[in-house]
Amino acid sequence: KITMKEAIMENLKYCLKEGVQYVETDNSKTSSSLGGKNNVEVAMSTSTPMNWIMVDVTEYGAIGDNNTDNTDAFHAAIEELNKAGGGELLVPSGGVYQTAPITLGPHTTLTVHGTIRGVADQHKFPAIDPLPSFGRDADFRVKRRRQALVSARHAPNITIRGDGVIDGAGWYWYPFFLNHTAANYLGRPHIIEIENCTGVEITGVTLRDPAFWTLHPVYCTDVYIHHMTIDAPMCRNYRCPNTDGIDIHSCQNVLVEYNTIECGDDHVTILAGKLRHNRSPPTRNVTVQHNILGRGMGLAIGSSTSGGVSDVLYYNNTMTQISGFGQGQGAHIKMRMRYGGYVKNISWIDNTFYYVNGPAVEINSGYQSGSSWKRTCTNSTGDLACTEVDNITIKNMVVHKARSGWHVDCFENAPCTNLHFENITILEEPKTKKPIMKCGNVASGTVVGSDLREMFDESCASLVTLP
Repeated sequence: KITMKEAIMENLKYCLKEGVQYVETDNSKTSSSLGGKNNVEVAMSTSTPMNWIMVDVTEYGAIGDNNTDNTDAFHAAIEELNKAGGGELLVPSGGVYQTAPITLGPHTTLTVHGTIRGVADQHKFPAIDPLPSFGRDADFRVKRRRQALVSARHAPNITIRGDGVIDGAGWYWYPFFLNHTAANYLGRPHIIEIENCTGVEITGVTLRDPAFWTLHPVYCTDVYIHHMTIDAPMCRNYRCPNTDGIDIHSCQNVLVEYNTIECGDDHVTILAGKLRHNRSPPTRNVTVQHNILGRGMGLAIGSSTSGGVSDVLYYNNTMTQISGFGQGQGAHIKMRMRYGGYVKNISWIDNTFYYVNGPAVEINSGYQSGSSWKRTCTNSTGDLACTEVDNITIKNMVVHKARSGWHVDCFENAPCTNLHFENITILEEPKTKKPIMKCGNVASGTVVGSDLREMFDESCASLVTLP
């Protein structure tokens, strides 16, 4: 068994061998600090506690009858661990333990063999400050939001593991969003949010029915997510929206592998905040590999890119869904007007998609921007910031069936540069006339092979054909 960092380095070596140009990103203009009173200070401590102890939540009065509110029992058990400097909190098998939000302390392992389920009472989910790089709640744009069911903040060495379930009770929450009846107009909570932590491992558990995003590491360093399951719903008519699988946000050194993910939105997406003027920390050095993807909307970057996203590898993932509804892509870079930032050194290599209910590949500069995307961005900062897109590789991709081909639409004043397409196969081509690849505002790049070149129309003339 190799460590997370060893695995990341092995995959970077693979990229170099395959000719993927990973370039050191100039981050001299970015910082892990967001300025003002909302500074994000990256936790660096990785020391272990002096007295490691293990506590069972039932020893503090928890009852796994899927009815009792066990919040006090969880809080008492976690407090015991915090007094000892860390330890293991056990949720035993055979029970469903309802609770309001819980917050793990430093050096804590949460071992789940039973089921943790969010209590069906929105008033028991506390209001907390918004993330500094978002500024507002995602649902109703107010300056408060709901705490996640399971969270950790500024806490080194956090592990969540076991063969049990963490259930977000999402079906309780969706009507509040759809009907605008949420108390105090506070939005839906995530299942897990790990904020500003170093040394995070999540493995084994099943995360089920999120109210909003399922798993959200944010401002974290050294994150390992592996051998776990996400089962989030997908609904017609937007009845259970935004049920992403994994949202990696302003993190560094992340490895996501050997997971099974079914969801109603992006299987995995990489984010870097919404605030302008480089006030969001970047995301760097992320590898997502060997995952099985059921229903859902593919492997994405964005749309929140303000702090910049770089050095990301999507490698050897398989999307197994054979039918679907709604929008979905295989490889997707989505950008919005005003967010700015950059998307650099991103690769999709050796990925397979059985059914894509949308474009197989899409780079979209006007994602969910309404009519505003038609306005030309002006520069890299300010109210009309452009997102810089450079050094993007799509290689060895197999798509069994896609409803449409490829679409690249970059900002007019920030054309995409160094796009590379090689060995892309669509076994059952869309019911559209060739060519099926269209380009907008692409400054440079390459297409390997004359057969693949035939799929690109004259709008892609800036792409050089290589043998």
